[in-house]
Amino acid sequence: MKLLDLGRAWEALEQDRNPFSMVVMAHLKTQEVKDGLERKRWKLHLVRLLLERGYDRKDILELFRFIDWLLALPKGLEIEFRQERMALEEEKNMPYVTSGERLAKEEGALEDAREMVLEALAIRFKSVPEDIASTIQAMDSRAVLKTVHRQAISCRTLAAFRKTLRLSA
Repeated sequence: MKLLDLGRAWEALEQDRNPFSMVVMAHLKTQEVKDGLERKRWKLHLVRLLLERGYDRKDILELFRFIDWLLALPKGLEIEFRQERMALEEEKNMPYVTSGERLAKEEGALEDAREMVLEALAIRFKSVPEDIASTIQAMDSRAVLKTVHRQAISCRTLAAFRKTLRLSA
């Protein structure tokens, strides 16, 4: 049996829970659909099927990577696809990135922001007093840390920075 023969049985492929059916559908649509908008529509359809079939996260990621590679989109459509895919994931409550991974990433970004503030202070004022360092380490908002970083760069004295730090905290 040829892959093209399987294309004639599209409904059966959509019902088949075997992961290989996803591979076959992605391949067939890659061969059949050249228009970017139509390709994006099919790519979203296949992602929806992935999420509905109940595969485990690892299988979803592997199959998605394959589909993503096979059904490549022009940059503008890729951005649209990514936004629609994220909305679909939220709707299905099945993000590709787990909430734990997302929290770890956010915490890493917060830690980086704290380090940038402390480094700016150390460069400007040669040392960072412990009370200031502990206040910065306790901050849990990237927006506040960004403002504090700007102040660390622009304040003329450590006393002036300490004063703005009280206002920010």
